[in-house]
Amino acid sequence: MNFRYFKIRTFAAAALMAGALLGVACSEEIEAGNPIDETPYETIYETNGYLLDQASNKSVVTIAPTGHEYTATLSLGLTQEYNGTLSAVASFDGDYLTTYNADNGTAYQLYPAELVTFANEGAFTVNAEDASKATVTMTVSPSSELEAGVIYAIPVVVKADGITLKEEASHCLYLINGDTEQAGNFADCDKGEGHPKAFLFFEVNGTNPLNALTFKLENGKLLWDVVVLFAANINWDAEAGRAYVNCNPNVQFLLDNNETYLQPLRKRGIKVLLGLLGNHDQAGLAQLSEIGARDFAAEVAEYVYAYNLDGVNYDDEYSTSPDLSNPYFASRSQEAAARLCYETKQLMPDKLVTVFDYGSMYGAESVDGVDADEWIDVVVANYGSRAYPIGNMTNAKCSGISIEFNQGWPSMNSSTAQNILDRNYGWIMGFALAPENFDRSYSMLSGVETLYGSPLAYPTTFYKKDDPKPYVFPDDL
Repeated sequence: MNFRYFKIRTFAAAALMAGALLGVACSEEIEAGNPIDETPYETIYETNGYLLDQASNKSVVTIAPTGHEYTATLSLGLTQEYNGTLSAVASFDGDYLTTYNADNGTAYQLYPAELVTFANEGAFTVNAEDASKATVTMTVSPSSELEAGVIYAIPVVVKADGITLKEEASHCLYLINGDTEQAGNFADCDKGEGHPKAFLFFEVNGTNPLNALTFKLENGKLLWDVVVLFAANINWDAEAGRAYVNCNPNVQFLLDNNETYLQPLRKRGIKVLLGLLGNHDQAGLAQLSEIGARDFAAEVAEYVYAYNLDGVNYDDEYSTSPDLSNPYFASRSQEAAARLCYETKQLMPDKLVTVFDYGSMYGAESVDGVDADEWIDVVVANYGSRAYPIGNMTNAKCSGISIEFNQGWPSMNSSTAQNILDRNYGWIMGFALAPENFDRSYSMLSGVETLYGSPLAYPTTFYKKDDPKPYVFPDDL
């Protein structure tokens, strides 16, 4: 910045010298040597500051209640390195929320200030590796007094000496949703080691996936660990000559509004998977060639990463016979399905690749010599059945029961649950949970107490389709 300013001054001086040398040809009204107005350049030497959440790089951040302390790192960015001793302090600024609500048309309420603390009494420490940044840690303790449906705000302000802080750059706002079920409990789905996890398919054409938050144990833990959005489709694009992910309006709505309908689940520890199945054309999940599997797996991975999901579930149904003269396709087989799973896992090793054991979707033990245990994370069985391991897999990756809530079978009583534990199954599976069948579903899950050591609590809230507001169950049904 100094170099740039120096060039401006040099240019001005050179122009004045040229004017003096050519004075014979210049007007006598020109006065060489007049002082230059340096006002526009005075601020380039100022050190300006701006407050952000370090993890998200945002000034307005939504944090998920978990029932445990939440720690955030506040970052004070500076427009240039600070060489002196920085005196900057962060603190809770309740008055700012009134201004923010008025300016933005919001009605956020203050989170209890006594539950918000700052390390080092709020004093920022300059980053040893980058003197243009300073940080301080903020800790938020959980509250048992939050109301359902209310969004609470933690307004933070930074005050500093020696740097310039504009109003809009000196504040950071953290938002907490009072949420749904017995607000303030901040339930998550971590039920501890040694317990099976629960895998749930939602028919999203009619059901809001936020309903995964409504079933929990009496000890406060959420029942469901994985939610599948059932379902997007694999379809054939004849013009492009390739298969593609086709999302109907209901699936696309959830993806487009995933911060409202999906990320609240993930923030509680629930994994959200995109379900995929055939859609009455020749593009099928178990009938792609090696080339076709690689191509389609790449598109699936793009969706998972683009929408911040946790993986995919494949279900081989509703596809017609492929044109085998097309190199994109292969005969329908377990081997072709395994190839798709393998290629998908290669492209997203940090995500879940799961299958519904139906049709030809499951059964091949290896691909290119790589065991199925390396590229299948969970296999769930058809209704009324148990999944079985292949290759080096164990029952830990299999569902020990698969329940269809809409049809009402089979139930999981204490005897069934004990059998699941005795055989070391890692999962239970449910399909089509919806507010309309909450009563029946609750009664079908009596064995939950055997699995987790805590009874299932009767649901008290539910969500209507395309509506993030919690309603009272069953009164508002």
